[in-house]
Amino acid sequence: MGETIIVKLTHEINEDVWQKIVDGFNESFRLNVTEEGLKNGWYVSNPWGYAYHALAFDQDNELMAYNVFTPMQYERGIKVVVSGSTFVRPKYRKKVMLFAQLIKALRQRCTEDGFDIEVGVPNHNSINYHCKVNKVNFVKDLSYYVLPVSLSKTMDKRLPGLVDSLWRMFLGPHILVNKALSIVFNGKEHNRKYSVKTDEVFYDTRFKSKDYVLVSEGEYRLVYRMYDEEGKRVAYLMDCRANGVKSYKALVFASRFIVKNTNADAILYVGLMHFMQGLMMKLPKKMIPKRLPLTCYILNKKRITEFDNITNPDNWNFSLMSFDVR
Repeated sequence: MGETIIVKLTHEINEDVWQKIVDGFNESFRLNVTEEGLKNGWYVSNPWGYAYHALAFDQDNELMAYNVFTPMQYERGIKVVVSGSTFVRPKYRKKVMLFAQLIKALRQRCTEDGFDIEVGVPNHNSINYHCKVNKVNFVKDLSYYVLPVSLSKTMDKRLPGLVDSLWRMFLGPHILVNKALSIVFNGKEHNRKYSVKTDEVFYDTRFKSKDYVLVSEGEYRLVYRMYDEEGKRVAYLMDCRANGVKSYKALVFASRFIVKNTNADAILYVGLMHFMQGLMMKLPKKMIPKRLPLTCYILNKKRITEFDNITNPDNWNFSLMSFDVR
C-alpha cells in the first residue's frame, strides 16, 4: 500500500481535507478538536497568516498522517518554522518511515521558501525517533515554574482546609516580599541569539485568539490563558515584560495581577527562564506533568557556520509563546 505526500498552505486546504484532518486528530488523541478551531488557531497566528501542512494519503485517498510547520520571525532576521500538530492514524503506525517522509517534504518546501531553522517540542514517545531518524538536535528540556494559589489543588492532594487557608495567608506577603526584592535585585532576561521577535505584529497575530488575556498597565505587559486541567484552574503565563524586557519585576507584577483578578488555583510558566527570581518554584523532574524537549534543525545550510552554537540552551529564549501549547 503506497502513499502520496503533499504539502499545502493553510488557505489551500479544501473542506473535505479539513474534515479528514479533524477526524485524524480526534481518532489519534481522543480529542474534540473542531475545523473552525484548527483553521483559525495556531496555524494562522503568525505574520505570514498561514502554515505549511504535510499530508500523507493512501491509494484510497484516506488521510494517513499529518504534520505542520508554522512560521515565526526571530530576531536578527532568522526565519523559523515550528514543527508540531503531528499524528499518524493508528492503522498506519506500522509504516515507521511515514513521519520522516512528512518532515522531509516540509523541509524541502520551507528551505525553498527561505526559512533558516526548524524547531520543535516532540512528545516523550517520539523524541528518540525524531533525533535518530529526522536528525534533529536536542537543546534542553523546558522547565516548569509554578506559584500555587490553592495548595491542595496544585499538589493534587486532599489537604486539611487549615493548610490551604494558611497558604493563602502566606501568599500575599510572599508576593510583597518578592516585589520588594525585585526592586533591589531585578534580574532581567538578556538578549539571546534564538529569540522570537516580539514586536506589535507578533502580539497582534500570536495572541489574537480570545482565549488569551493581554494586559498593558504602565511599563508592564503580560499575556496569560486560563485553562481547566482536570478540575484545576491553571493560569498559563505566556509572557510578562517591563519596558519590553522579561524580568523578575515583570514576573511579580504578572503573578500579583493574576492572583487578584482571576480564580486561578495555580500560575504556571513553562520554558527557559534566564533570570534570577524567588517567586515561583521550579518543579523537579519527578513532578513535571510531561517532558517537553526543545529540538532544532538547520534548514539553511548556507548559514550553517552562523548557527554553530544552536544547541547551547544559553542562546535560546523559548517558552510557551514560541510553540503551540495552551
